Amino acid sequence: MLKSNNFYLKLFFALSTLAISLSLTPANALPGQNITTVVNWAKTRATLPTLKYNNEAHGYDGTKGKLYFYADVTSQNGTVTKEGITVSGESNLKFTQKNSKAVKLIQNIYNSSIANDYQKSRYIIKIGRDQFSRGQKYAYITTEVQGGSAFKIITLSTLQEEINNAKFCQTHQCDI
Repeated sequence: MLKSNNFYLKLFFALSTLAISLSLTPANALPGQNITTVVNWAKTRATLPTLKYNNEAHGYDGTKGKLYFYADVTSQNGTVTKEGITVSGESNLKFTQKNSKAVKLIQNIYNSSIANDYQKSRYIIKIGRDQFSRGQKYAYITTEVQGGSAFKIITLSTLQEEINNAKFCQTHQCDI
C-alpha cells in the first residue's frame, strides 16, 4: 500500500510540474488557431497593437507606431487563415532571412522557433512584389511595400493556393 501511495504521489508531482510549466510557456497565435486565441495572445505582446474586427478586411487588425498587424479569419469568430506584419518608415528593416533586425522582430512577436523556421525556409518563387518561401512549420510571404516591408505567415497547406492567387492577380485585376 505504501508503494502504491508513493507512486501516486510522484505521479501527482510530475503532472503538477508539467501543468505549471505548460501554463508558463508563452502562447503562440498562428494560422490555424481560433481568432479568440490570437486576439488574447496579441494582448500579451507589448510590440503588438490591440486588435479589432475590420469588416472591410474580413479580419482583425491594428496599428501601433510604425507596425501594422493583421489576422485574416474565416468568419468573425473563426479560424485564422494568415497573419501579417507590415513595418513602415524603417529603411533598415526589410523582411529577409538575412536581416537580423527583421528576424529579431519576428522572434519578439512570435518566438525563436518561428524566427528559425523563417530563417531556414526555402525560397519557392517570386511573383510581382511577393516572395514565397516554405519552412518546416509554415510558409512565408515577404513583400517590399511603399515605405516599408511586409511579412505574412500562412499554413503549408495554403501555400500553393496563395501562389496561384498571386499568379492570377498578375494578369487580372484583384482587390488586395
